Amino acid sequence: MRRKTKIVATLGPAIDSLVDVRRMIEAGMNVARFNFSHGTPDEHRTRHEWVRAASEDLGIPVATMQDIQGPKIRVGVFPGGSVVLESGREVTIVPGEGEGDASRVCVAYLEYVDLSPGSKVLLSDGMIVLEVLSTDGVAARARVVGGGILRDHKGAAFPGSDTRVPVITDKDVADLAFGRELGFDLVAASFISSGADIREIRKHIGYTPIIAKIESTVGYRNLGDVLTEAEGAMVARGDLGVELNLESVPRAQTEILAQTNAAGKIVITATEMLESMINNPRPTRAEVTDVYRSVLDGTDAVMLSAESAIGAYPVAAVATMDVICREAEMSPEFVSAPHAKMLRDSSPYASVVAQAAVETANRLGIDTIVAFTESGTTARLLSKHRPRADVYAFTPHASTYRAMTLFGCITPLNSPPHESTDDMLTFAEQYLIEHGIVEIGDTTVMVAGIPPNLRASTNLMKVHRVGGVTGGVPLH
Repeated sequence: MRRKTKIVATLGPAIDSLVDVRRMIEAGMNVARFNFSHGTPDEHRTRHEWVRAASEDLGIPVATMQDIQGPKIRVGVFPGGSVVLESGREVTIVPGEGEGDASRVCVAYLEYVDLSPGSKVLLSDGMIVLEVLSTDGVAARARVVGGGILRDHKGAAFPGSDTRVPVITDKDVADLAFGRELGFDLVAASFISSGADIREIRKHIGYTPIIAKIESTVGYRNLGDVLTEAEGAMVARGDLGVELNLESVPRAQTEILAQTNAAGKIVITATEMLESMINNPRPTRAEVTDVYRSVLDGTDAVMLSAESAIGAYPVAAVATMDVICREAEMSPEFVSAPHAKMLRDSSPYASVVAQAAVETANRLGIDTIVAFTESGTTARLLSKHRPRADVYAFTPHASTYRAMTLFGCITPLNSPPHESTDDMLTFAEQYLIEHGIVEIGDTTVMVAGIPPNLRASTNLMKVHRVGGVTGGVPLH
């Protein structure tokens, strides 16, 4: 059986040739992530070209995902690049990105944060903790509760405080325009807090699918609203772990996975999954358990960040993810998908057909499901039901073909447009036989639409014996 959980790998300085990209794809990378918080346009362009060339040469679909920086709240700079904030000392925090010192720290977007006495300010991924003593509505005076070394441009977070930071910056607008030029298949949007944020980003990218990164308390709280607009969500555990208590992150992850799956949307689990492999050829047992558990909890994809972008063993990290995911998928827990009983989706016919197809394949022990899709909706809904069978999704559209690489349990395939449903089914049968996926006499479940070549037309499930004739069940 094919691996059903997808692997997203971040490309960075550790990947510096077309050969490296080929090795990443061969190891199991399904989606290449481009982190626009780092790197130059020329570097992103070159790596994007490598992904497209390697994917075509290998005949393996690989999607590219642009991850925009968003309004990352960071401190400014310090003489020599860092400063020591001593516990018990007082410090003034002011808006801006200028130079500070041990008594004054600049913080970008501070004017959009509602601070009050007692508010916590977390710096450097939560390693330094400040408590606000007073504020004049712009600047704030704070006591250093937990001190440490603060370096240039480290992040700042304000757990429990309301923020009104704009969702998209001038840099993001320029990066998205560049991304449209390159032709990214997906956009990951940072610090999303509402459906309105997604609509704002949509103005700059059109119909490209958006994955909302859930990395703040407000985004977590408003996930339902976010999912009405986004095509999926990412459990961004780094920044989310700063805003929440560390012990709350596993519960938040489980809830985000469940809620996103119940909405019929795609979900990625990210951050520090195999963190030790940045420097070591093998992960820790705890990291293996983390990846394994994420698969069983319903993630469509697991993601590598620094492990593949700057780590010493990027290909090994992908290969390790592959092995762990396959092991998790052998568990009886993997195919149980309670969230899929009543998917909240706007395509009711497709949803019902997808559920019927998966249940039929499961009950009859059928190993292959075939779907034809224009937009990818049918494939996405099939994936949400966690089929035991391998699912092969045919589409005539290049954008859909690549975007489906992120869908758990789905193998995307190219197909020409067809004149009739019979033509579609004949094409699929011939393709599966020629590629050794099925043999004459095998039984498959086929999902299609009548008439063909229309979006949102999925209404047919057929139990099909290869080389024979069996019944179809159209739903109108």
